[in-house]
Amino acid sequence: RIKTVKDLLYNEYKNHNFIEPPLALKENILLVHDKDYVESIFNNIPKEGYNYFDPDTIACPKSLNSYLSAVGGSVEAINHHFNNNINNKVYFCAHRPPGHHAERNKAMGFGVFNNVAISAQFALKNKDISKILIVDFDVHHGNGTQHIFENNKNIFYASSHQYPFYPGTGNISEKGVGNIFNCPLPSGCDSKLFRELFIRDIIEKINEKFDLIYFSAGFDAHYLDPLASINLEDNDFSWVTKIILEKFAINNIPIISVLEGGYDMKGLYNGLNNHLKVLQEYSNE
Repeated sequence: RIKTVKDLLYNEYKNHNFIEPPLALKENILLVHDKDYVESIFNNIPKEGYNYFDPDTIACPKSLNSYLSAVGGSVEAINHHFNNNINNKVYFCAHRPPGHHAERNKAMGFGVFNNVAISAQFALKNKDISKILIVDFDVHHGNGTQHIFENNKNIFYASSHQYPFYPGTGNISEKGVGNIFNCPLPSGCDSKLFRELFIRDIIEKINEKFDLIYFSAGFDAHYLDPLASINLEDNDFSWVTKIILEKFAINNIPIISVLEGGYDMKGLYNGLNNHLKVLQEYSNE
């Protein structure tokens, strides 16, 4: 998956700035994850072979570096935006592993630390950031992100996802403190129905102004993807990006997109390319 993403970036976006992600500081991981859990991850990276944090989430000796790079790069997007005299307003974090299933104290669904959640909580430290929107269009509901922020009125979480499906959360009735907006999609959902439901359950229901937008950008709702049963086309990923930006990205606010799922390489390549094209247009405005 990383090779596919790198091929896309170097084929289509080679004139953009590439930033090497720093390793995350433990203090930033602790912004959203329990201390005992973080210590247990650090202490249970195997010296050889594999260690299972859950049936889907497997560590090898080099895994910790991947976890820390994924978190570090997601946080660095905020640091880079505010600490450099460069007028960048769009960042794409091409990280593995994904993070939106990672709970405060539990690894799930390939994820150990919640990259988007850590970065968003870190962003609230900046005086210019008081309200954040996280939009998750991965085919699986981001249970970890929702649970971490469901009582935080300053961070809104909106998710479209196949339901009922792994991980079992994401019912439309789950509303947090008025900051959670779920858009369940039935198995076999096509482009037309996806767009109708996304407008009804997310676009028309959220009427706030935000200082920062995150995308949890998963491409496993693509019709080619083997892990789910949603039938989105390539251009649905440009549509969903554009409709969010048109309503919520006002006053040139920064956008940070963080890679989540996507398990068919053609679907991942084309879906991500459509997402990035819209972000590129916004960055050039």
